[in-house]
Amino acid sequence: PPFSIPVLIAAVVAKLLLHLPGLFRYGYFRDELYFLDCARHLDWGYVDCAPLIAVYAKIALLLGGSLPALRVLPMLAGAGMVALTVVLARELGGGVFAQAIAALAILIAPVHLMIDSILSMNAFEPLFWMGCIYVLVRIIRGADQRLWLVFGALAGLGLENKHSTLFFGAAVVVAILLTPLRRELLRPWIWLGAAVALAIFLPNLVWQWQNGFPTLVDLQNVRAIGKNVELAPIPFLLQ
Repeated sequence: PPFSIPVLIAAVVAKLLLHLPGLFRYGYFRDELYFLDCARHLDWGYVDCAPLIAVYAKIALLLGGSLPALRVLPMLAGAGMVALTVVLARELGGGVFAQAIAALAILIAPVHLMIDSILSMNAFEPLFWMGCIYVLVRIIRGADQRLWLVFGALAGLGLENKHSTLFFGAAVVVAILLTPLRRELLRPWIWLGAAVALAIFLPNLVWQWQNGFPTLVDLQNVRAIGKNVELAPIPFLLQ
């Protein structure tokens, strides 16, 4: 199907315009203040987050640390997510109409209107796994096997952005094992891609090991104090 440049441009511009007022309003969210403090103490890991969020905050500090400097980063990440949505819709066989509907759906999704309005790792997370999906689709359609290296790089950066990327990686592994894509396991490039992902994630793994895996301890503590709401499947879906 044809790739609609006008749809992509219109969707990205709309996303930017939706978030433009938020650059100057509402004040700092408490997590943003914490991330700014992490940026003043750059390290390969933190108790409750992966290290890349501090890098984003450091960029904001270098830009002055103002509210617009902080909020422009998730806004741009959201615009990238919208662009990737259009690209993926086309790559999966969708025509101009499908690309437009996909763009509209991601534009008005309330969760992304919220997430892309504040600085957090959540605004950047979709960029990494959607990028991985794009590469995976290309490989399935017969593209160069060396793209597994790109997949590995995106997956590794995704892990340095947020540890929940592990769940995405597990889903991909299951998909590979249960589909004809498992033939890739007999070729070297998928393993080299996995090595790239591990190499990029390794500094944080080493930091975790040196400090007694504090992120796992923190998750256990959060569960112990009942901070996370536990819901049965039906109430969860309703919410």
